[in-house]
Amino acid sequence: MKKLLIYTFSILILSLSACSTDKIPGVYRIDIQQGNDVTQDMINQLKPEMTKKQVAYVMGTPLLIDTFHPDRWDYVYSFHPGNGNREQRRLTLFFTDDKLDHIEGDTRTVNRENLPKTERVDSNIEVPLTERKTGLFQGMLNMIGLGDDDDQEIMKTDPKKIEASSPAETEAPQP
Repeated sequence: MKKLLIYTFSILILSLSACSTDKIPGVYRIDIQQGNDVTQDMINQLKPEMTKKQVAYVMGTPLLIDTFHPDRWDYVYSFHPGNGNREQRRLTLFFTDDKLDHIEGDTRTVNRENLPKTERVDSNIEVPLTERKTGLFQGMLNMIGLGDDDDQEIMKTDPKKIEASSPAETEAPQP
């Protein structure tokens, strides 16, 4: 009787698990983004008669360049949130004589007169050209996070002091 009960529950559980969907409650699903994320600001920067290089600078590299239609660039963006429905946008740019001719797609274009003025803010970032020199042991400690966090200055020698102490200038006195 026990064996019959175990076999019955096993078959019941297996048959119910086969009917389940891929969305199990309580399981985290990641958001999936694919393609070029084309924003309204990018579309607003496009002007007729722009060259392909200028368009690529503004929009980025197109997702699809058809070898049979090289004057057509397709930008496709797909976003599938983990717990939601998939959203897809498509934008196609057409060129004539390597100049932008017209735009088709799911995104809307706005007249330049109706655009709000945006203020551009520039900032400079200083990046050191060389890294701090450390020994093998100190490098290993820094790699695992046990190294010094203090900024150490690299001592630079003054070339005038080096010239003054050169052996040519400090000759032994002659008798």
